[in-house]
Amino acid sequence: MRNLEYILARRSQSEAGAERGAIMMRIAAITVALGLAVMILTLAVFMGFRSEISSDFRGFASDIAVIDVAGFGRGETQVIEADSLFVQQVAELGDVSSIAEYGMVGVMIKSGDNVVGLQLKGIGEDYPLQWWTEKIVEGSLPDVAADSRSKQLFISQASASSLEVGVGDKIELLYLDSETKPRRDSFRIAGIYSTGMEEMDRTLALADVRDVRRLAGWADTQITGYDVMLRQADDAEQVASTIEEMIQNLPDQSGVVTAIAATTQMRYPVVFDWLKAHVIIAQAVIIIMMVVLLFNMAAAMLIMVFDRIGMIGILKAQGMRNAAIRRIFLYRAALLFLKGAVWGNVVGLTLVAIQALWHPIKLDPNGYMLSHLPVSWDVWWWVALNVATLIATVVVMVLPSAMVARIKPEQSLKYKL
Repeated sequence: MRNLEYILARRSQSEAGAERGAIMMRIAAITVALGLAVMILTLAVFMGFRSEISSDFRGFASDIAVIDVAGFGRGETQVIEADSLFVQQVAELGDVSSIAEYGMVGVMIKSGDNVVGLQLKGIGEDYPLQWWTEKIVEGSLPDVAADSRSKQLFISQASASSLEVGVGDKIELLYLDSETKPRRDSFRIAGIYSTGMEEMDRTLALADVRDVRRLAGWADTQITGYDVMLRQADDAEQVASTIEEMIQNLPDQSGVVTAIAATTQMRYPVVFDWLKAHVIIAQAVIIIMMVVLLFNMAAAMLIMVFDRIGMIGILKAQGMRNAAIRRIFLYRAALLFLKGAVWGNVVGLTLVAIQALWHPIKLDPNGYMLSHLPVSWDVWWWVALNVATLIATVVVMVLPSAMVARIKPEQSLKYKL
């Protein structure tokens, strides 16, 4: 048997074009469309910021850095002795995908009259380079697997622009240490990268760890620390705690007994606090848009009822119960919502796709760390948003639809259908 209430809802909706409430119905549909479009954009931008920045910080700084406690939070390099036993123990942890040593020193780079200061990070052949490979703009990464030192440099596009150099050019590096005389060496640029995070790009260059040791005057076993990458970034705190327990149980002569396991959030708290602030902003925008959407839908429901007082009277006179008549108007509200939701999703997803593909909206990297507005779309939060909005709309519509019970047939039949 066909649903009579749904049939009446469709018919009354199709005949609403000439009624006084037709304008309000259009306004309600437009409000739903704009509300959903704004909420989709808000979530896409929030997810984009979180995904892009988290991904880039994982590539720049790894999920966990095992460094000397004296060097944590300071710009000065504190060296530790490499420990193969410790590396083996960490690599055997199920959550760890890789562990690799690195050396970090602060240097000045000079080309002609142009000078920039940055951190030079030395890596070895066991260092995971997939993320860095995806960021190459020109050239290639330093050949860290060669038998001898490569004396090659991998710098950012922002640094290359400041130095006015390109791939193949020679530049001079100056290392300053308070305990030793300044050391100079010449390097050749092997490649140029860009992550879109110019503020971070300007601070880092990659080289062979053997070149960093020679420049800083370290022994072959000395390093700054270990970069630990995980299979799931969300496990960082738990794995860091496990690694610190390992460090405490190492022999006293181990090179990492004074080290700590620092997650990315521990090393860059300001950035992740900034991301948390975006959560509050996103929640505020969604709540405001939801309230406006529901208010307009409630007003539309009242107008639907008042415009159909005559029809309600006839249906009651023919024996239809209040609950069935209320379902007619709830169906109408759902159909109105779906009409606006279709347009809202089309507009919202189209704008997200345009921004994702062509990046028309740019950002100031100095203030936002990224050069363009990041967006990210996921089917799960998109479905959850639409379903939650539909449920909230229908639930809110129950109250104004209760006006049906207050309409009496003998008083309503004088109204037009």
